[in-house]
Amino acid sequence: MTRRRQVRVAEGFFDQLDRVLPDERTVGGLPSATDFLLYEMPRLIERLATDYEGVTLPVESEPGLRVLITSGILVSHIAVYATVAADEAVDILALKLDL
Repeated sequence: MTRRRQVRVAEGFFDQLDRVLPDERTVGGLPSATDFLLYEMPRLIERLATDYEGVTLPVESEPGLRVLITSGILVSHIAVYATVAADEAVDILALKLDL
């Protein structure tokens, strides 16, 4: 059985999400930050919680930092940057979206 890790999200992640996505869904179909949190984040958190090393790649320029690159439901590509804390929890630090 795979050990499930706790997953936390840094406050800066939410600030970054608010800069990238609007408060409201746009007429053109761009999702809101809330849409992203409701539809994309649960799947991302689950993957990181259950198979952190298996679903992420190391970021060569930043020791200890790993990236999960995946397709999204609402956006075409998502990159989530995370690290493992001293207590073995996964800390999500940043993201990049292909809108």
